[in-house]
Amino acid sequence: MDAHLPIWPQHEVFYIESMLFHTRKACSSMDYIADLIERIDRHQADGGTLAFDCSIALDHGQSIVLCAAAVSRYFWPVRKAHAPRGAYLKRVFKVEDGSPLRDRSLRDAAEHFDERLDNHLAGSIVGVILPEWFGPTHRSDAPTHYFRAYFIDSGKFRILDDEFEIQAMSDELVRIHNQLLSHVDGGGRFPGTSA
Repeated sequence: MDAHLPIWPQHEVFYIESMLFHTRKACSSMDYIADLIERIDRHQADGGTLAFDCSIALDHGQSIVLCAAAVSRYFWPVRKAHAPRGAYLKRVFKVEDGSPLRDRSLRDAAEHFDERLDNHLAGSIVGVILPEWFGPTHRSDAPTHYFRAYFIDSGKFRILDDEFEIQAMSDELVRIHNQLLSHVDGGGRFPGTSA
């Protein structure tokens, strides 16, 4: 056994299962949002409006962001001592440095939300204030401030002053999720490492 191996083969299953926890939750939230948008579109096509719980819809959007931030740490660990593990997992999952999961503002928004909220509320907020919005981009002549919003026409999720492209992030999470499922089917091992 190579003592310098970032992840020992018998430990691969633990990384697979740990990452699956996050990707499974993200995929569930993606399904919820896709279904909701489809129902909204159907109602609009029929000339109606769909009644739904905006908070729950936004919880699912925020869940995707939080799960993406958690998965990101496996590939780009915060502490340098864990960098070899991150590099190894990037090779196994073919994750490039240009991946939407690497966006530092994504991780900061998830990990330091309390501080961002303090700073956001410390400034003077004037204009239209929307605590929650799930729908097409809201148009207003006055400055508009969102606590949380999901714009279904652009696929962007907004938390305070941060906006995230949910589609690119979701595509990468689904790709990694499918690889993780394949690794589970392969006996909880990464490809090419089975005994």
